[in-house]
Amino acid sequence: MKVHTQSLSLISIVTTVILSGCQSTTQTTSGRDYLNKYPTTSIGSSNSSKAQTLDEEIAEIAAVEPLLRFPARIGLAKVYNGQISNLTEAEAAAWTEARTQLGSDFGEFIPVSSLIAEMVYTSSGQNQRNQASEIVRKIRMGAARQHLDAVFIYEVFSETSERTLPSAVANWTIIGAYFVPSEESTTVGYANALLFDVRNGYTYGTASATATEKDLTTLVAQYDQKQRQQNAAQVAASVNLVDESVELFKKLRKELK
Repeated sequence: MKVHTQSLSLISIVTTVILSGCQSTTQTTSGRDYLNKYPTTSIGSSNSSKAQTLDEEIAEIAAVEPLLRFPARIGLAKVYNGQISNLTEAEAAAWTEARTQLGSDFGEFIPVSSLIAEMVYTSSGQNQRNQASEIVRKIRMGAARQHLDAVFIYEVFSETSERTLPSAVANWTIIGAYFVPSEESTTVGYANALLFDVRNGYTYGTASATATEKDLTTLVAQYDQKQRQQNAAQVAASVNLVDESVELFKKLRKELK
C-alpha cells in the first residue's frame, strides 16, 4: 500500500492552467421608456385574442425598473448540479479581494444561505421539470429573507476531452501503467452568471468566464486525476468570473448614479 501511494505521487508530470474567455454585459434601461416607444396594440399584425394576451404578457415582463443603489448588499449564489453550493476557499478569497477593489462605497457581498433558502422556499406549483426556474425562485426567496438587494447567481460546469499518447504502449506493462504518462486530458471549466434584483427580478447584467486545465496522466490514476482536473478547472473559471464581476459592478455603479 505504501509503494502504491508513492507511485501515484509521480503521475502528474505537467499541469497547465490557461485563463481565457471572460466577458460581461450590463443593463440599466427603463421598462417604462421601453414600453412607451410602442403603440398599445397587439404584437404582429394579428388582432386575435391570443396576440392580445401575448402582448399583455410581454408588457408585464418588460415593465420593470432598476432599483439597485450603492452601497448595496449583493448576494452570492453558486449553483452546482442544480443545487446551491458552498464557495470554495479560493472563491471566497477572490470575492473578498473583489470587495476591496470596489471600495467602501460599493457595499458588501453576502453568500445566500442554502439553509435559509430551504426554510422559506415554497414551490411555484408549476411543472417541476423546470428545475432552473425553481432553483432561481428558491434563491430569490432566501435572498429576500436575508434582506439582500440583488443576487449574483452563477453556475459552474466542465467538459473533458482525452488524447492517447504514443507512450500508451507502456500500459501493457505493470510498471508502465503506474509510471508512464499515457494520456493527455483537457478540461474546460465554465462559469456563467446573472445579476438580478431580489424585489422585482430586474436583470442588471450577465457575465461568463472559462479556464482550461491540461494534464498528463498514467493509466492507473486516470479517474482520480480527471476528477481533480475538473474541480480545478471549475474553481479557476469561478475565480476568473469574480475578476470579471468587478468590471461589471464598476459599470453598474457608474450607470446607476
